[in-house]
Amino acid sequence: MKKILTVVGARPQFIKASVLSRLLQAEGDALREVMVHTGQHTEDRMSAVFFGELGIPEPAYTLPISAEGVLARAGEMLAGLQRVIDIEQPDAILVYGDTDSTLAGAWAAARLGLPLIHVEAGLRSGDRQMPEEINRIGADHWATHLCCPSEDAVAQLRAEGIFTGDAMGRQVAVVGDLQCDAALFAGSSQTPSGPVILTLHRPSNVDDPVRLRAWLEAIRDTLKSRGLRALFPVHPRTEKVLERLWGSDWAAALEGWHIDASAPLGYMDLMEHVGRAPWVLTDSGGLQKEAYVLGRRSVVLRPVTEWRELVEHGIVVCAGEPVDLEGRIAEMEAKQDWPERSLYGAGEAGPRLKMQLDAWLS
Repeated sequence: MKKILTVVGARPQFIKASVLSRLLQAEGDALREVMVHTGQHTEDRMSAVFFGELGIPEPAYTLPISAEGVLARAGEMLAGLQRVIDIEQPDAILVYGDTDSTLAGAWAAARLGLPLIHVEAGLRSGDRQMPEEINRIGADHWATHLCCPSEDAVAQLRAEGIFTGDAMGRQVAVVGDLQCDAALFAGSSQTPSGPVILTLHRPSNVDDPVRLRAWLEAIRDTLKSRGLRALFPVHPRTEKVLERLWGSDWAAALEGWHIDASAPLGYMDLMEHVGRAPWVLTDSGGLQKEAYVLGRRSVVLRPVTEWRELVEHGIVVCAGEPVDLEGRIAEMEAKQDWPERSLYGAGEAGPRLKMQLDAWLS
């Protein structure tokens, strides 16, 4: 039996991990998973709630992260991962996506000479000012086994000199997208009778109170002109800045702006709302995919997105500045066509990934 150490730390990774972890729990399986939570997201509403809701066991290890600052926290993650690796002696390390936890797991594997499996490999936004872009590039270039959501991602890796049988002997495969599997498991497309879904949490959008207010004003104006309201599950990072703008009554202040704030939603609840939304406003990487799977278009509140296929097919438009929002929403509303095929698999990414891991690690 081969042992995989799965490194997770943030909400999107818990969701992706749930798809594969359920498959790895089968009795008598040739692969055994040990999950370690880096402590990147530790609040119950951003962490523990997802494990219970998605039907996967709590991580075997949760690292005690206490430092402030990105580099100090990364150092704590690496020290904690070293301890876990010494105890568990895994045959490979598996990381998801592009968070700081991803980079920590990838760096640990590379330095210790362990096979590194990167799930969601080959994505690029082209914006190296995004921390996520740096993280995903690092993970891809250290990985020995790269699991891509699409053929476009494979082409991107090849353009960077990463391909099956290259000088490092790497393995590259298309498996589809696990988050699409999760969205299909959790939600369904319904008549668009609910509010628009709004999420904002990127540091570049929310850390500056002036910029956050500008985004919210632009969103207010576009909602008001259409007679719509938005449901706004507020990330803890964003909540701190909203309190600086409006004090403890910030949620009441937003009600008059056609925006109904809430605490972060559980995954099932969020997917239920997305399935009934007319469209989605988000700066998240994952939610734009989930909206697509549930038949909804999105405006991504960033200049670029790593999910370039969604832009090419008119599912997503990007608004880099608040002043661009109205025009980009109008552009999205004018879209009619929908891809004839599923861009990231039709809910079979988990089994395909599991089969690929069996072939690689057996």
